[in-house]
Amino acid sequence: MRLEQHIEAMSSFAAGRAGAAALTPLMDSRAHPGQRAQVYRNSGILACVEALRSNNLRLAAVMGDAFFSALARAYADAEPPSTRSLVGYGVSLAHFIAAAESEHGLPWLADIARLDRGWLNAHLAPDADPLAPGALAEIDGSTLMVSTLTMHPSLNIIDIEWAVASLWTDLKSGELPNRQMHLACRSEHVLFWRPEGEVRMRVLHPGEHAFLSSAMSQSPLGDACEAALAAEPSIDLSHLIAGAVSSGLFITIAQQGGANHDTHSEAAGWL
Repeated sequence: MRLEQHIEAMSSFAAGRAGAAALTPLMDSRAHPGQRAQVYRNSGILACVEALRSNNLRLAAVMGDAFFSALARAYADAEPPSTRSLVGYGVSLAHFIAAAESEHGLPWLADIARLDRGWLNAHLAPDADPLAPGALAEIDGSTLMVSTLTMHPSLNIIDIEWAVASLWTDLKSGELPNRQMHLACRSEHVLFWRPEGEVRMRVLHPGEHAFLSSAMSQSPLGDACEAALAAEPSIDLSHLIAGAVSSGLFITIAQQGGANHDTHSEAAGWL
């Protein structure tokens, strides 16, 4: 058997795409691989389960050990890792949970997994220095409105259908909250980012969500402000922009014509 065939047979077995019989050509005298081959595969499944637990701490807490382990094993069987590294494994876990709602009967459970993924995305993102507050003061108002902002690479917004952000926060310790929870079927938009080495999260108001979503699509600042006003007419734009900059959500601003301002700006003013 050629080396590439050997590797394919082992990979298919480890990933669950083939049974133990696929390893027979690799054995001495073509003997059946026996129980040890299954032990090898089970070890791989166990590693996937523990990676999923590490990547979804709050989901594991709310589900309990037995329930989560069963779910994780089913996911690992259905969605084996595509690389050797298990860092970040489980990208489609929330979708997997949602597809199985008829079996577990918990329509909000997938949203807990989505929030865990939002935290992990921010945690694993590269570092970047935030935009200095004074950078915007260097630009006149008309130019500023046609400038585009680059978001911090850790920033991601998770849209959920159930209002479970407060429950997710309470699960931070890895234990169920010591109080009765009333979960509402109400959408929330949750921001995750890591400006100074520590992941932060908060639920966005409609205007904030519209503003950041527009800015993330590289729309000019003026368009992002218009989107915020359309979603929340009473919003204070100056406060919104100042808060976003002071929170470290942006790393650069590009003026029309190509000039860039970044965190090294030393301007001392504000809009």
